[in-house]
Amino acid sequence: MRKISLRHQPTELPLPMGGAPRAPLRRNRRPRLSLLTLCIVAGAFFIIFGLAILRSTSPMEASQRVRDTGRSALTAEEGQVAEEVRKEALRRQQQQWSSAPPPPTLTLPVVADAGENTKRQLSPTDAAVVVTPTTTTTTKLPAPPTPDPRVFQRTGREGEYRLEEPDRLPGLSISRRTYTAAELLEKFSNVDYIYSFVNGTEANHHYRKEVRVACIADVLRAENETYVSGYPMLVDSAATTTTNDPHGDTRRENRSNQGQPTNTAAVNPFAALSCVPKFMSDGVDGLKTVGSFLESVEGDARNGADNRDRETDELRHSIRSLEQHVQWHRGRVVIVSPGHHPTWVDGARNFLAGVCGGASVQALRSRGTHLRLTTVHQDALMPYGMRLTADSHVIEQHIWRVRNTTAVHVYMNDDYFVNRDVAITDLFNEYGGTIVRTEEGFLHEGEVADKGISWARGVRHAQQFNIQELDVHHEDDLPAKLVEMWTTLGRLENSTFTDTAHSSLPVLKGSNTDEAVDVARLFPAEPMHSTPLEPRRPRRYATHAPFVYCTNMFRFLSTRYEREFASAALHHRARVAADLFLPFLYNAFIMARPWQASPQFLPYLMQLHRSRGRTPTEAPPSLSISLDNVDGCAPATLLAGQASNGCVFGKFSDDIAENQRVVDLIARANPLYFNINAGFKTVAEADHLRAYLHDKFPTPVYLEQAPATTAADPEAAAADGDGEKDATAAAAAAANVVADAVLPPLFDALMALPVVGVVSYEEGVCPLVRSLSLAFAGHHRGRVHVAVQRYGDGEADETLREARTRLRNRVISATPVLKCAYGSAVKVASSARGEGVADVARRVLQASDGAGVVLPSTCGAGDGGAAGLRVRGFVMDARTPHAPVTSTAALRAALSMPGQTLALEDFRAMRVGPDDRDVVLVLAREDAAAKAVHWIDGASENDLLLTYPLPLEAYEDMTTPLAWAVP
Repeated sequence: MRKISLRHQPTELPLPMGGAPRAPLRRNRRPRLSLLTLCIVAGAFFIIFGLAILRSTSPMEASQRVRDTGRSALTAEEGQVAEEVRKEALRRQQQQWSSAPPPPTLTLPVVADAGENTKRQLSPTDAAVVVTPTTTTTTKLPAPPTPDPRVFQRTGREGEYRLEEPDRLPGLSISRRTYTAAELLEKFSNVDYIYSFVNGTEANHHYRKEVRVACIADVLRAENETYVSGYPMLVDSAATTTTNDPHGDTRRENRSNQGQPTNTAAVNPFAALSCVPKFMSDGVDGLKTVGSFLESVEGDARNGADNRDRETDELRHSIRSLEQHVQWHRGRVVIVSPGHHPTWVDGARNFLAGVCGGASVQALRSRGTHLRLTTVHQDALMPYGMRLTADSHVIEQHIWRVRNTTAVHVYMNDDYFVNRDVAITDLFNEYGGTIVRTEEGFLHEGEVADKGISWARGVRHAQQFNIQELDVHHEDDLPAKLVEMWTTLGRLENSTFTDTAHSSLPVLKGSNTDEAVDVARLFPAEPMHSTPLEPRRPRRYATHAPFVYCTNMFRFLSTRYEREFASAALHHRARVAADLFLPFLYNAFIMARPWQASPQFLPYLMQLHRSRGRTPTEAPPSLSISLDNVDGCAPATLLAGQASNGCVFGKFSDDIAENQRVVDLIARANPLYFNINAGFKTVAEADHLRAYLHDKFPTPVYLEQAPATTAADPEAAAADGDGEKDATAAAAAAANVVADAVLPPLFDALMALPVVGVVSYEEGVCPLVRSLSLAFAGHHRGRVHVAVQRYGDGEADETLREARTRLRNRVISATPVLKCAYGSAVKVASSARGEGVADVARRVLQASDGAGVVLPSTCGAGDGGAAGLRVRGFVMDARTPHAPVTSTAALRAALSMPGQTLALEDFRAMRVGPDDRDVVLVLAREDAAAKAVHWIDGASENDLLLTYPLPLEAYEDMTTPLAWAVP
């Protein structure tokens, strides 16, 4: 096993040099003297010349020569694609992800037709609190020392806890401060809790999983061939002729559409892919209608859920444990799933309580009760063009992209539970740094893994990556190829931001999920050292417990290692050992170099390398980083082993006695957190786990459909004898009385109102309709009207398929998906160019019989409330900005649909008359950032139907023959 000298600097590797070999000396041969002299002179000359070359080569270039050894060049076709990507980069709209907390107020702007901008505040939240520092320490870093060839080792507590000295980073200073427990609570009580959740019996998820298992190789082949050739490989020329628009009342009635598929009902895309999912194992002949196909998938999902995905109510009881033991929490609870919302959540409370719950309901916030659970579809976070995945390691790399994620967030699997009361100091140390919990065992040498599924090999693979990046590569390491990629993609802006006390630095845009597919295909990741490496500082196994994460560290990792992350997203569609296990990466980086998380650090490195170049024209940079989680991450604290970290890992199997030992261990150890991994195969043990969790956490949360404290008399609920618990129970009972009287009937009335959708391209209609299943969590039962708005002055607008052909779209979704077969509840019509959203809504609503729903007094009275407004319907404004699309960047965002569950505060009110109180509730793409609402973008109907591949009984005709969408 080779141990690399860790003082050996990869940025200063010696290059091959030398001269002609000298001939052996022969005695008594004076005629050879002149030849010997010439050889000596020539050798000296070549040595001097080689040294001059070495001196003129920057350390960065020398390192890059080593990195580039053995890398294959792009093909001519890929080079052409890369050039197109470069040209598009400058026009690409950068997707912004904010680490700021949600706005301090939730507002419902009421906009008149003439542009009146009166804002109606729905419900206030706590404003951001600025805490005065108590202690500040600033460390100025010296110039880099003379390289030392000795291996540098750190052992023991110093090795685990002491930060790296960034002594190769001149001009960098770091500062940190200390907090009291009260200050920590004031600063971090609003942290986001983000859950991952999978229900294996949900039909859309099961369909995607089975298609991935059976067809992923064929799907990737078709998508790759299309990317290289620029033409969809799955389009059958025999299936594309001239037809009329399928919607006779749309804007293109009686217009022939070149390239539109006609006989898609007769085309089986699985035959084209040469694969057969399990739910079609009996053949497609028996699945002739939309309804029969849906029944086949749903039946297979009920019987085919595996242990990992089986729903045994872990999420419900985990959230119960959170509310019971983290009552100081005032932030959001967000659930990231492949499209399903927990079925046990009360729809009325989740949609209305935050705005219309009344004073008694709002008061529950002060006791740690959450009035909303937001489910975000994982496709809203995942890279465009690579969304068909079941690799949880890859998905976790993008969890931090939840909109408005707080500077620190807590990541929870749905099988993590809080066992006893958690203090703020259980999550944060005195510097505001995160608490890192690990196992007792140490990691040793690393090893590059293959694509097997061994967890142990995956851990060694992550260790190899950490050793390479933190122990072998120094703090100033920045691959030239990475900077070249940033330049090609237009990530480097001409403008600069200035550190007020020091020099200007370039502005670097972070990683963009819309471009990740290009990064994965055109910019290869750095190869890892193939020889196992040994660490120079101790690292431990991550434990199964809630992960307290500094969000900016993920922003850094996703930018610095964008090529590695993008490659995994493209090539790893299920968990493999060659994944980068994120908890191990975070723990290693946060313990060693928390200052790297600063958004200014990578621009600083670029400036530093420029100042060290062959002919430096820029002065060395200077930078001050505050380790406060907003700039750099605060220094972390590591707690190793069960005695210190307070965590117990358990696993339920089919062995009843072993499961009981897990239960006894939890009772005996009384840990802060515990985890129960599902390893059983029988329904009996699933019921055993559910019963155990119910006995341990019997008190339902406010948002459950059947809360325990439903007593009509609040005093009857306060009879336990425990004063604090009695007060909480009484308050919950009083709130439930209000909720049961007001919210359910109001919610039922709202869900019967029509939904008006507005899109710019007809391909956006079907995805928008199907997205309502998650947006309203399956509760909407009103009619749906979708207007396809004209954007041009000619006889007919360019179709999106024609735009894709014109722009040579290279990214497709080759996963087979069903076209929409609208039933009587859905109507698609045209809309005139320039017609406003209010005009469209007014025209549609005039034809409806509904009088609207008046919001009650509990929704807030006066200028700051919504009480008294008469809601006539909902509007989903999914129009394409600046249609028609003129670039690849715009094409990838041409279509959009909501990608999360909605609540009343997500909408803004727009007046539609005739009375000033008559409004529609508008959800618009343009409000996504301000409202922190997730939308999913795509360039085609297929791109978005990958998220919702199956029909909805509420809106589609189940007797319609099967018809498949064409990429």
